[in-house]
Amino acid sequence: MADNSQNWILMATAQTPTNIAVIKYWGKRDETLILPINDSISVTLDLDHLCTTTTVAVSPSFEEDQMFLNRKEFSLSGSRYQSCLREIRCRANDVEDEEKGIRIQKKDWEKLHVRIDSCNNFPTAAGLASSASGFACLGMIEHSLYFLFYFGGFIILNFMLSEYI
Repeated sequence: MADNSQNWILMATAQTPTNIAVIKYWGKRDETLILPINDSISVTLDLDHLCTTTTVAVSPSFEEDQMFLNRKEFSLSGSRYQSCLREIRCRANDVEDEEKGIRIQKKDWEKLHVRIDSCNNFPTAAGLASSASGFACLGMIEHSLYFLFYFGGFIILNFMLSEYI
């Protein structure tokens, strides 16, 4: 997996704004296709004031997937988290950095585990879309870690700087 050692870590951090519903979402009419029962309208709030910051680390030294929400361990057993991680691992590409001695083949991603640390700077479960902003961060980061590192170490996606060490 890595040429010289199993001690490397790939990390990326993203920050996304939260939003608040003006017309509330009332559930799904189709769980498989994730289709809503009704339309909804929400307002995205200012990133400088109400946001989620998430860091994801990937390493062969991690023994299991772990998540921390506002510094407390949070279960990743839920189907949304498992689906997200499974789909991203399935779509991952080969990654190679000769300088750092990191070489990951597509098949190796299934064996690698992640550590997710997500923090909201607003109260969780207070009517703001904390899970939406958290999943937005997770999606941006995972896309960066699994797909875009071949651009040479740094990549900027909208408001995210992604770096691996």
